[in-house]
Amino acid sequence: MDGLEEEIRRISLPAGIEKMEEAPANSSDGRSVSSEAGASEEFTREGPTDISAAGGDIVLPYEPVPFVDMDRFIGKWYEIAKIPNRWQANGSLSTVIYCRNPNNGKLRIVSRTFVDSRRSEHSGRLWVHDQEKCSSYKCQFLWPFTGMFWILHLGEKENYGYCVIGDPSKTNLWILSRTPTLEDYVYEKLVAQLEWQGYNTSKLVITPQSEDLASYKDEDDDFY
Repeated sequence: MDGLEEEIRRISLPAGIEKMEEAPANSSDGRSVSSEAGASEEFTREGPTDISAAGGDIVLPYEPVPFVDMDRFIGKWYEIAKIPNRWQANGSLSTVIYCRNPNNGKLRIVSRTFVDSRRSEHSGRLWVHDQEKCSSYKCQFLWPFTGMFWILHLGEKENYGYCVIGDPSKTNLWILSRTPTLEDYVYEKLVAQLEWQGYNTSKLVITPQSEDLASYKDEDDDFY
């Protein structure tokens, strides 16, 4: 283990990843805070609906969505596209699962992909950064490294339908959907809005998916 720890110290951290000095103080870090006023509201990032008609230099605010109902947000998401990063394998049939312990409210995240027909999976801790909005969170797959992530866009369905995850540095980006496919017009609109928010969307890589996964459920999908 000493050799592994020394190797980790020599790794330069990617943008958006920081080293924790301490673990979260208590179990309440991962709990979502519900609001009667906000729980019934649905938010999407504003932007021109007709992309082809939008001309000139458009700049949208770069910030998390106003509110996320974590009860609606948790569950399985399919990765539609991402900007490749140093810690996630570039595979196919990639999914991410957000789950919550019913006993103490702690959140976990499970990232899964298939490379050469072999499953690669990583599980980590997750806790909400802003308890009132629940639209930004910290994630930790390997102690003591953490990353801050923002929920930038959400669909309007009951389970949100699609979402976009980014980070404050505009380095990391994931477009996720509740189904293995996402309508072209939705994807194109999201890409346009991300460009107006300052992302280099030319770095986005489509993740191969399969419609067969729509009804697929692993034995260990319930991680709690």
